[in-house]
Amino acid sequence: MKRMIRYVCMTLAAVLLCPIMTVSSQEVRRTVHVGGMPFGLTMYTNGVVVVNVDDSYDSPAVAAGLRENDVITRANDEEITSNERLHEIIASSEGADIELSVLRGKSPLSMTLTPETDDDGNYTAGMWIRDSTAGLGTITYFDENTHSFGALGHGICDRDTGLLMPLGSGKIVKAKIGSITKAKKGIAGGLNGYMSDEAIGEMTVNNSFGVYGKYTAEPEGEELPCAFDSEIETGPAQIITTLDDGELQSYDVNIEGFNLNDKSGQNLIVRVTDEELLDKTGGIVQGMSGSPIIQNGRLIGAVTHVFINSPEKGYGITIGNMLGCYEQFGGVREES
Repeated sequence: MKRMIRYVCMTLAAVLLCPIMTVSSQEVRRTVHVGGMPFGLTMYTNGVVVVNVDDSYDSPAVAAGLRENDVITRANDEEITSNERLHEIIASSEGADIELSVLRGKSPLSMTLTPETDDDGNYTAGMWIRDSTAGLGTITYFDENTHSFGALGHGICDRDTGLLMPLGSGKIVKAKIGSITKAKKGIAGGLNGYMSDEAIGEMTVNNSFGVYGKYTAEPEGEELPCAFDSEIETGPAQIITTLDDGELQSYDVNIEGFNLNDKSGQNLIVRVTDEELLDKTGGIVQGMSGSPIIQNGRLIGAVTHVFINSPEKGYGITIGNMLGCYEQFGGVREES
């Protein structure tokens, strides 16, 4: 069964599993605008992330002590905000030492990088770095009380390392789904789309419970109360999402189990039962992360991950964890 929802959309994409964290659930009843719209995201890291170090020889990066997942924040006391700038500093070094400020996890480190020439005479460091990412996903909610949004229900992680990307800045924009890659057993499907230039918000948080920030456009979606954890039950529910017809729609699912104490955010087990959605997508696909889950007229959480060998099933996170995450990390401090 399918029910049409009256509102139109935006878009962003899904990503990978990331480190776990703990936040407190909501303690008072909240009412939010329920999402389901796709959105596009462009995120720039805080510094540049080392995604690979060439250890096939004693490369400059190896000699300096750099490792995969290190974040380079400064070079010769200059703040580093892009791959291009660090490449320029290395290329123009003429082999002189470059003093680096590095974050390894939460630990600040100082290192000395001494570039060497490659076969073409260019100075290199023997490492690969990344400063940004982009993709499509689904908005979970807009909260008018804090002018905030929550989306994805899991973090944006580096596609090579699988670890959370450190957020420097990021924006979300309206997007549109153009086609669907249907999921099959062992093969992840996906919503394929494109981003517009119309910004609707700014990111302030990227962590294992989702992406959060301030919205700058008018909130969309029906207003619904948020469920307390104690109100979540096994049985029928609905997810709200947008496919390639551009319409916000509700599809039937079943909550098959839950673990409200799971600190990774994988709190709910969701099975798609709606024949139309199964026919179109094969179940849960990439890009649907963040799709709101509704049960008994309340927002109970969001879809987060698919079971790759059973794509009709996946995980969800509770709305209490998402709201608690924003309150702890996302900008309530900015309101005071």
